[in-house]
Amino acid sequence: MQTANAEIRSALSELQDLPTPVADWRVETGTDSGDEFAVWVWAVLENKVDLDTRIRLRDFVSDFIRNEADTDVWVYVNFRTASDAD
Repeated sequence: MQTANAEIRSALSELQDLPTPVADWRVETGTDSGDEFAVWVWAVLENKVDLDTRIRLRDFVSDFIRNEADTDVWVYVNFRTASDAD
């Protein structure tokens, strides 16, 4: 699974036109509590941003991963600021 995590992280790092700058991406894949394949994404934001911006980023990331996946996948997007991630 580490390869998939690294591939997703790399693809996210190359995204253009994001609603807000992202300092780093953290990605994990596995099975969620409903026994469904899932991707957990932590967007490490450079600064705190408003709710509407986070919702736009969440939807952008979720749609991107679902469009790139070869199978149905649940995408969980979480946010942290760079200072929180340290």
